[in-house]
Amino acid sequence: MATGKSKRNKKLTNVFNHLTQPQEDSSMTLNGLTETQIAQLIQSMEVNPTIEAHIKEPTLQWVRLQLEEQQKGGAWKARIREAGHVI
Repeated sequence: MATGKSKRNKKLTNVFNHLTQPQEDSSMTLNGLTETQIAQLIQSMEVNPTIEAHIKEPTLQWVRLQLEEQQKGGAWKARIREAGHVI
């Protein structure tokens, strides 16, 4: 007698995977963050007095570069690699 548990478990696993993995369709993400959250992160880091400038600036430059390239779309990772960065 089949109870249908395996089909239900498979369906639940698919739903769980869909909800927990970042989607790459139309949403721009940086480690699961939205474009708005990335912009807020950049703004927060810019004004944060507790982070030393020699640590803050390279990070801000990298995040800004990645955000700009993602906004352009297309092969943004390739453009970053061509500029000499490692992803």
